[in-house]
Amino acid sequence: MSMNFVSFRELRTSTSKINEMLSDDGKIIVTNQGKPAAIMLQVSESTLEETLVMINQLRLSKAVNNMRISAQRSGASEMNMDEINEEIAQSRREKRERLAKIGENV
Repeated sequence: MSMNFVSFRELRTSTSKINEMLSDDGKIIVTNQGKPAAIMLQVSESTLEETLVMINQLRLSKAVNNMRISAQRSGASEMNMDEINEEIAQSRREKRERLAKIGENV
């Protein structure tokens, strides 16, 4: 899989060349100081909304996967419902205490 890389500087100075590259390959990786910073995808009026939906689904899937990994590492994935409910209750108690302290200082 070939990938086209262009810098933000090239993006500003060579837009017609970059537009041609985008038309040819459908995607370009934009770099900032030599490191990947953005992805440009070719879209049309008819594919814009579908493309955005797919990108959002991918981002959501990645976030859920990261949460699963974090839960496994911390042991939270092994908690039963009683333990989960106690965590929630404890968090709510701590929040009420913080809010009460803020109210006292006003």
